[in-house]
This record gives sequence, C-alpha cells and structure tokens, in this order.
Amino acid sequence: MRKYISLINGKFSNTVSVLDRGLSYGDGLFETMSWIYIKDRNRIGVEFWKRHLERIKKSCFLTKIKMPSISLLNNYKKTILQKSINNGLQGGILKILITRGVGGRGYKFEKEISPTVIFLSFPMVKLDQGFLKKGVNVRFCKSPIFINSQLAGLKHLNRMDSVMARSEWEDQKYFEGILLDDSDNIIDGTMTNIFFSKNNILYTPLIGKSGINGIMRQVVIEKSSLFFDKVREINIKKNSIESFDEMFLTNSLIKIISVKKLLKKNFKKSESTRKLIDYFCEEKQKNKNLELV
Repeated sequence: MRKYISLINGKFSNTVSVLDRGLSYGDGLFETMSWIYIKDRNRIGVEFWKRHLERIKKSCFLTKIKMPSISLLNNYKKTILQKSINNGLQGGILKILITRGVGGRGYKFEKEISPTVIFLSFPMVKLDQGFLKKGVNVRFCKSPIFINSQLAGLKHLNRMDSVMARSEWEDQKYFEGILLDDSDNIIDGTMTNIFFSKNNILYTPLIGKSGINGIMRQVVIEKSSLFFDKVREINIKKNSIESFDEMFLTNSLIKIISVKKLLKKNFKKSESTRKLIDYFCEEKQKNKNLELV
C-alpha cells in the first residue's frame, strides 16, 4: 500500500491549490490521533475523537476559520478509515488539517471563504520498546518557542519554531528537544508536552503565551488524582530541573514516556507514573477512549 492515504474535501487526492491559505500563510490548524480496527466487532475506533473535535471547534472560533459541520467531519473520517482498512491497515494515525481555504493574494481574507478539509491516514509508527521500559534522553533546544497568547494552546499550522528546534540534532540518543520561552521557562517539546513530579505532586508548565495544550496533557491532568496527590500548572525554569525527581513526556500517539536524562540530571520513574502508564495500557481503558465509527 502507499505510505499514506489523503482525502481532500471528500475526494481521494494528494494535491491542493497553490492559492490555499494554509500553504501561503500557515492559515489553518491540525489534529493528530490514533485509530484501530476492532476486528471482533467489525468497528473502527478513533481515540479521544470528541476531545479533538472540541479543540477543532475552539481553534476555528479563535482563528475565525469557518467551522466544517460535525456530520461532514464524521463522514470524511469514516470514508478514509474504511479505505485504510480496505488497503490492509488494522490501525494507524489519523491527521486532520483544516485551512481557511483558497483565497487571493494578501493577508486579508474573505469572511465566507470555504475551508479546505484534509484527512490523512498513515500506518502507526512503532516505538522502540526499550524507550518505553528504560526511558529516553532529551535535550534543550537553542531555538526559542514563538510567543502568542492569542494562539497559545492551539495546534495551528505555524510550527516553524518546532521545525527549527528539531533541526538542531541528528544524534539518535536524543528522543526529544525541550523548548524554552524568552524568560527561560520550560514550555513543551517539539512534539510533546512535559510533566515533572516530586513528593507525589505532578507539575506541568503553564500553556499561557506559547506551546500546545495537547489532548494527552489534558487527559493526564484530568486523571492525575487517581495516582498523584495533586497537579500544579506553574512556570518551570530551566535551572530548576534538579529539584524534581521525575520527568515524563506525553502526546496522543506515544501516550506517556519517561525521561531518563536531561543535561546532567538523571530522573527515576515513580510508582505513581508506572500505574499511570499501566492505566492507559489496560484494554478496558483503551476501549473507553475510543469513539466508534
């Protein structure tokens, strides 16, 4: 099969107009999630679909992009995932891109412009099991994260800060790069959100002026009371990492992965985090997180 399947405005295609504002200005947003074919039930499940939809709604509202109807998005989702199964996939990655649409030259946009809706299906990338068991090494990036309080938290298409940060290393011993703002506050990774813990209290950086409020970050905060005494969203300085016992990363595809080392600081995986990871690996909980197609 091809490495990906693309559905653009309801048609299987891999081309968009050169005048699409997503291409010209990064004028759009995206979501990434995992899906699986449940063979014994002959159903398709998309993980945290409702949460992703809610962020799409919020993102469209804040960026003034015309929101596609929920029925349209559900129909496109079903169409591309059925095609994926027909092509031999049993699960994988579903990515949605919504741009403002095709427009003329210039930053000003027409209010009634029709959005371009792109669904992409990829095979799932297998994560090294050694990473899951032993944890990963991460590094700080020199490239600063973009500051924009109006867009903070959203997955908009302007991701040049992450692109430049990820270009800083080739050494495969580093799994991720950590981004700082101009005040040396830790914000997030190039593809992940960040958590620290100490004395069974969970800490995560504030997402107020920059960074992405990831779906898995939201879920971990919501479920943290099952495993930790409390969770705090605070400013975390680069020079404060020595004060924490533990660090882990999250995103919608890897879920939770422990950090082994950052700079000279070695972290340990707590029993609370082991239970948190096991919680999301349980078949019963996995099924709860699936929205059936």
